[in-house]
Amino acid sequence: MARKAIPVGPHTHGLIEDARIDLARAVLAVREGENEPEFNLPEEVPNPLDDESINAFRQEIIEILSEFDPDELRPAEQRCRRIRALADSKGITSLTTIVDKQFSEEQVREINSQPDPLCRSIWAFLNARQTFEDAESFHFARQFRDYGKLYDAFEVELEKAVALDSGSIDEMALAAKITKVLELKTNCTVKALDLPATTAHPASIMLIVRHGGPLSSVYDHRDDGRRGTIYFRPPNEATLIYTPSMRQIEVCADSPVVRQEVAGSFAEIALGHDVSQKPLTWKRYNLSRFRSSLRLDVPRIDGYEIKFARVLEAEVRLGTWSRKLLLKVAVDDDIVDVADRYLRPNNIFRRADGFSRIGIAISYNRVGDEKERTLNITISGTKSCNLQSNKDPEERNLGFALLDAWGILSAFQQIDPNDLRAMFPQLIDLHDRTEDEVSGAYLRELGLDPDRLIQGGLLERRGRQDVVLIDDDDVGGEAVIKPSAREGMVRTEGAFGEDGGERPASDLEMYEINRQWLHETVVLLIKPLLTKRASQILDPDLTLLGAMQIGGAEVPVYFGRRLYDLKTLERLDLALRARNQAGVGIVLAASTEMPSHLGPNVVVPLLSNLSPEEAEIVLARDGLELAFRNNFSLARGGATPQVLRSGKQSATLHVPGKDALALVGADQITIFERLVAANKAGSPDKQVKELMDGLGSRSPQQAFRKAAWESILNNYISKGAKRGYWRLVVDTPIEAPV
Repeated sequence: MARKAIPVGPHTHGLIEDARIDLARAVLAVREGENEPEFNLPEEVPNPLDDESINAFRQEIIEILSEFDPDELRPAEQRCRRIRALADSKGITSLTTIVDKQFSEEQVREINSQPDPLCRSIWAFLNARQTFEDAESFHFARQFRDYGKLYDAFEVELEKAVALDSGSIDEMALAAKITKVLELKTNCTVKALDLPATTAHPASIMLIVRHGGPLSSVYDHRDDGRRGTIYFRPPNEATLIYTPSMRQIEVCADSPVVRQEVAGSFAEIALGHDVSQKPLTWKRYNLSRFRSSLRLDVPRIDGYEIKFARVLEAEVRLGTWSRKLLLKVAVDDDIVDVADRYLRPNNIFRRADGFSRIGIAISYNRVGDEKERTLNITISGTKSCNLQSNKDPEERNLGFALLDAWGILSAFQQIDPNDLRAMFPQLIDLHDRTEDEVSGAYLRELGLDPDRLIQGGLLERRGRQDVVLIDDDDVGGEAVIKPSAREGMVRTEGAFGEDGGERPASDLEMYEINRQWLHETVVLLIKPLLTKRASQILDPDLTLLGAMQIGGAEVPVYFGRRLYDLKTLERLDLALRARNQAGVGIVLAASTEMPSHLGPNVVVPLLSNLSPEEAEIVLARDGLELAFRNNFSLARGGATPQVLRSGKQSATLHVPGKDALALVGADQITIFERLVAANKAGSPDKQVKELMDGLGSRSPQQAFRKAAWESILNNYISKGAKRGYWRLVVDTPIEAPV
């Protein structure tokens, strides 16, 4: 007989087994919400010297927790996960760093008296929660600094060095500035801390910015069986690290706009830097050129004579960031020859997934100066370079000029709003794609310049295609890419050596869409249309933008994408029908293939309602208002039951008095077409055998996913008066407003 699975999570179980028993019990006794259960753990803890009693007590706790459901244990599991995260090697270092900055001598002695890192982490969680949370912020910032996508590094060109520490930062003024630029509905808080130098990073200043997110709500099922609504503001956080020696501002946050605005606010308030005159620079380093060769040419730079430029250090990833291979040579060595000699030709550097570090040595002299000089450049990943910490402005400028000439450097430049409005249709097409990667050929077809989009932060380079598909009588199927003697071109070669002709190399370059930045750019262009702004991401493909005034009423406005995908369509329909208390709204659709309605909302195609070029806003308000008024009645079901098709595999069911229901797939459409026909014929009950005839299943439930079926049962479809019959559920229609 199979043994019953224990619902206790791995982090809770690990903490019970590893922590000092009194601390483990204290953590599990914490309740942070009224809906959390009382575990009623034993009050008396055994003598810590009695191992047998301690082990029995640990087992007793596990048995008590095993009587609860996994959902009830989830809050405790999350707390245990957080505690254990700050008890590992890097976590405890982060905790120690913050403790040394914030604790009194007595508190430091108390936490250091705990027997191990896990107990110290628990002690901080129980006795100094704010310090524990600050240590979490620092720990996550360190992780994002090395690996994360929620990270940006900005460089600031200061006229003169600024002596700065955490005590000299006006936290109140900075909080007020951030509240203003982010248009926050509630005040934010800012806390500054000094970070000591480590082997990996120079001394820095860390700022933790905490603020409330958009107002949200969830349904709460009460103990008496009734359903209530809980309104709340989710906590949001941004962590900023400023390194004076490098003049670099690093920001971790879940939004690229927040990262940019927080960095700009810090530069203005703390550093006295005029961002409007000298915007923060945001540089990206593309190391993919080194896949073809580790040799560098000697470019012409005005005012300098370059003797040589050589790669002395190259580090590549071996599958994951945790595995790397580093090759270092002397200045007189040729790194390519060394790699070929000891790692063989066609070595790992030619097949690398990506370079994590490149070191370059340059020998040069200034024109009119006989003194020979050297410059060392080290690039780490795509966002870090040692040039910014170079105190000589001429050497910094020379280094960046060389990186630019080699095609390694691309600096962030905000795209002009007028240019963004002009390319709005192409940005919508790009944002509506299922794949995150696009080719240079696709961007050329859209009329977009990839280099400009990279500078604007909307794209990142991702290497080049190695294989392409060719639809040709002579060379059919896959073809590999080979070098070409013609500049800017590559050859294609079939599986048996057939010549597939030449193609522009730029067409085969691959780019990754920066989804967050692109999304916020598109939303920013739409927002002038709104009278009330309250951006809230409800789903990766659905965002509540706010509301616009129509006929004196506030109409919710959503932005939806990928509506051509049937799974996305079904998911968003379910989400919007759950929000029907907001009233009939507008869904601005990025897709051209779309239903007419989603839940109680009118779906309007963005690209069919563009304003004239000279208009200040990108969308025509009159067109959106006309579409809303014309389709309002159907959003609430219309006058008679009907199924309106919007494609071969998608349709919308309209039933008087009910929200429109999106139907996806031939089976769902056929089922409701038959139920509607039966209702109109005066015999609403339909035998299941006739209802499912030719559909390959025995019940209408099998045509829907579990969540969708539960949402429509007894609301749109119900069992008939007799066993084995189904019928359409019909209520009373709602008239459209005048």
